[in-house]
Amino acid sequence: MVTRDEVPHDARLPESIIVTVDEIRTNPKPRRDTELAVRDEDGARLTVVIWETHEIDQPWEMGATYVLSGMRGKRYPAEDGTKVEVQSTKAFSAKRLSANDETSVLVLGDTHVGYRHRSKMAKWARDINPREIFIQCLERAKEMNVDAVIHAGDVFDDHNTNDDRDAVLQAIVNLDGDGIPFYYVLGNHDSEHGRRLLESTPAIHLGQLASLIGMPPVNVLGVDHCGASFPQHATDTSVDSVSNETILVIHESPHPVIGDNGKLLYQHDSNKADILSYIDSVPAKIDLIITGHLHVADRVRVQGRDTPVLVTGPTIPISKYKKHSNPSTWLLTATDTGIHLDRQPV
Repeated sequence: MVTRDEVPHDARLPESIIVTVDEIRTNPKPRRDTELAVRDEDGARLTVVIWETHEIDQPWEMGATYVLSGMRGKRYPAEDGTKVEVQSTKAFSAKRLSANDETSVLVLGDTHVGYRHRSKMAKWARDINPREIFIQCLERAKEMNVDAVIHAGDVFDDHNTNDDRDAVLQAIVNLDGDGIPFYYVLGNHDSEHGRRLLESTPAIHLGQLASLIGMPPVNVLGVDHCGASFPQHATDTSVDSVSNETILVIHESPHPVIGDNGKLLYQHDSNKADILSYIDSVPAKIDLIITGHLHVADRVRVQGRDTPVLVTGPTIPISKYKKHSNPSTWLLTATDTGIHLDRQPV
């Protein structure tokens, strides 16, 4: 970890920095979304700057301690010595540390490794290498020292290559070597080659199989992409009754879900999945549904159940929704008080 004295000028921090928040200032100057007056692990004071352009969706709390990654340093002369700032970048991520037990999970979906090999695609897409973004996301998981990674489907695109599959294999093996398990469900673009590759890794396939993650333990179960033929009953009922939270991971256009305005969403997808019977058949309350597939990050809820639904969005800007894709990963934190979600822009 980096301390204040090790923050470079006008360069990326080589490692994460741990800070405790003393003061929060919102919209302090043009283009600055937030400034935090903080202390590092040695008690030295510095400033954290969050830029508006990075669209950081992170709730800050006075007195709380965070691990910050993907920061750029600035050092300025001042009357009382040197003023030190660490500023957000596109690679920014934050993890709140807690004295209480908590389970943290990096959630992502629709990495579409191999997407750049499609025969028909926008010119801008050829400049994006999804496999490098996939590696970056798993490196972020290691920097944040999460308990697990959950992938909501479409690890691969249809046109993945040997190099793409080798890169994914090595990234998952490296993650597992650091003691962080990789859980996934299959998406509609996970080709046969991609599926075989995933089966050959230490990754854990969630397809209708319940798993326990972290402490406090979180139940996680999943269903592979199946659209309108989504199962009506959970085949695995081994949900642990001592767990605080239960999460369902799918790769569908779920139905019926509503936004903040109460209107039904995703109605134009002929393969939308009716999820009500399934979630009612699980012998535990579903506290969160995670889905990929839709390529636009969103937070909605199941109509009539008020079960929250996290639409992960992709990790790369893809399809006609480029401007609205909001490439992201999500930090999921489960504590005794419930599940908390923070978007981490990619």
